[in-house]
Amino acid sequence: MRPHNINKAVDPGFTLLEVMITIVIASILLTLGVPSLRNLFDALELKGASEQVYSHLQRARSEAISRKLEVGVNFSADGSSTWSYGLSDTNTGTCDTAETDASQNDACTLVVDDGDGTVHGIDGAVDTADKVLMRFTDADHDDIDMTLSEFTNANRIVFEPIRGTAMENSGNVSTGQILLQSNGGRQLLIKVGLLGQVRICSPDGSVNGYRDGAPSDDGDC
Repeated sequence: MRPHNINKAVDPGFTLLEVMITIVIASILLTLGVPSLRNLFDALELKGASEQVYSHLQRARSEAISRKLEVGVNFSADGSSTWSYGLSDTNTGTCDTAETDASQNDACTLVVDDGDGTVHGIDGAVDTADKVLMRFTDADHDDIDMTLSEFTNANRIVFEPIRGTAMENSGNVSTGQILLQSNGGRQLLIKVGLLGQVRICSPDGSVNGYRDGAPSDDGDC
């Protein structure tokens, strides 16, 4: 029998030139990809904050109708990335967005029955365990600025309990607009109309997926 040839070709591995070319190509791809990822995260952060505010406004309206009493959304914002807001079903929808103790009368809370048979506020009953803190801040949304505009009722929007319109039982109109802007300059605007309708649009067309006008044209926003 012929002996098998056990000699194998030696793998020379990568040459220094090949390694350098690979590093250069990887660097180019990374340089091209980082801005795209940054833009993606910037848009997602803005959308997340805007959708949160939008959903809480919608909830306030539905809570007002189901509870048959006024529910307000109170804002504290100055155009910077430091802001807070909260929902309240007491004090005609007014609350202090800085209060973190749900048992306090000025806290932003909704009464939710804890199942002990006593419901806070019903027939004068006192059960502060039913008061659920409904306060939200910028903490979960880094570098998102909030600006309030065209508010007709201080810094809050109150929904009345009959039809869910943005109007207090006293007859005061309670509409407004909340502009959210990302660190990259993208904008989404949340508008609350007199009939209680809440919608989001991009006033400068910088965010896809929302009804808006052409850039620099906010006529449809």
